[in-house]
Amino acid sequence: MNASDITTVLRRPTTAWPLENALVSAAMAAQRISWIDAPARALGLKVFTRRYLTRQVLAQLRRTARGRPILLRTAFGTFLTPLNAEDARSLIGAAEEAGARGAVTGLTSHGRRLRLSAHTPLPVALASLSARVRAVAAEEALEILAVRGANSALDRADWCAVTRRLARRLVLGDGAGDDTLVNDILEATLHAADATEYAARVAALRRRLDPYVHDPAPDSVAAAVPDDGSRDGVVEHVLETVTRALSDTVPQALALASVRPAAPAIDRVEQAVGSALRHYPPLSATVHEVRAPFRWRGTGVDAGTEILYATAWLRDLDPTRGHGDDAPSASLCAAPEPCAAAELAVLAACELTRALLRHAEPVVLSPQVERDALPADLHADSLDLALTDVHPHMAVAMADGTFIPGAGAAAPVGGRGSARHAALASDSARRLEEHARQLAECARQPGWNQDAFGEQCRMTLLAHAERCARAAADVSRAAQWFAR
Repeated sequence: MNASDITTVLRRPTTAWPLENALVSAAMAAQRISWIDAPARALGLKVFTRRYLTRQVLAQLRRTARGRPILLRTAFGTFLTPLNAEDARSLIGAAEEAGARGAVTGLTSHGRRLRLSAHTPLPVALASLSARVRAVAAEEALEILAVRGANSALDRADWCAVTRRLARRLVLGDGAGDDTLVNDILEATLHAADATEYAARVAALRRRLDPYVHDPAPDSVAAAVPDDGSRDGVVEHVLETVTRALSDTVPQALALASVRPAAPAIDRVEQAVGSALRHYPPLSATVHEVRAPFRWRGTGVDAGTEILYATAWLRDLDPTRGHGDDAPSASLCAAPEPCAAAELAVLAACELTRALLRHAEPVVLSPQVERDALPADLHADSLDLALTDVHPHMAVAMADGTFIPGAGAAAPVGGRGSARHAALASDSARRLEEHARQLAECARQPGWNQDAFGEQCRMTLLAHAERCARAAADVSRAAQWFAR
């Protein structure tokens, strides 16, 4: 069947109405504005939050398309959008099987495209790598504990430096531990502006990886991959996936572990990492280019179409169905089938989280994370975490065998712990003051002047702002008391 047969015989995808296109564009644009939910939450109007409104838009699209993929024309592009995860995997799998699936990009909440490495199967049993992953994660966890700030706070740059080194050691071997240029080129490749720039950066990345790929260290993932011509692609895909999980998912898992006790008979670490991947998938949306026409369930898909798999939105649309069918692959890899590289990344994330929790307990300094009301967004680069030692006088062992007695330790309240509590209280006071300022600023907007309901909303906002300001003053006084 040729392209003309597809367009004349098979039915066409349902096209969204202009108003629906506008609503989806607005929902996508609203993801850029993290504070947009604050007024609605302050007024107790959850129906006006981004999450609830997005659910309503998707539910409307399901009614229009009767659950089948729908063609959306948005401000961020024109997409063929499946409205459930099963259809998404089936549609992308059909394109793959027909040889019609082209480049795959990630779509961030800010509407920016990230160029992803091609999914290449990892022909290695994870059981053969688990001991190595566990050992290296334990070593690097101690490095993370050793580089904490005076108040046990984690610096994002230090975190990324250690976790990227961990990924390099696992995938390329210990010899790549200090080769930071590998990750610099990998990051530049993800953000390539066009196909030409992407090809040049992929070539540069392969030149940098060449010594580790063609003369692999015995303890590396590269050494476990058969040298059959696909090793370059496997190594690139595994390195990208593992790095993403360690840099982004582990901080989110620590944040969730700090507020969510483990369910009975469930491993706390696996629960935290699994929840982070479900609620905040690193690949929250992926775009799959169609380079040749193909058919799917009686529908013709033209060349040049872009398939949007909105992973995070689709998971949130049916919260009552559970997430039993949501494998980690969909959060970390854009392939329609399970991915061993993603499973290795989950294993590495679990082992690093486990090693950290063995010595310390996470504390979320900002943003506010509540057990029963998780934030809609929890970006790792905006997450302020601290790791307070479980044992106050713990000695941290460095990778080279040296020890730092009490490094990063939280002393009893009467000693150095007072300074830590003072810092935490001061930070809380600043956040309360900022929240009060934002509420008051929102109340000053002229849009509340239209009617009595608007004035009532304004008074409610001002009352909330006043309470936050009073609480900030109280917490600030507590911080001064701790600092004495």
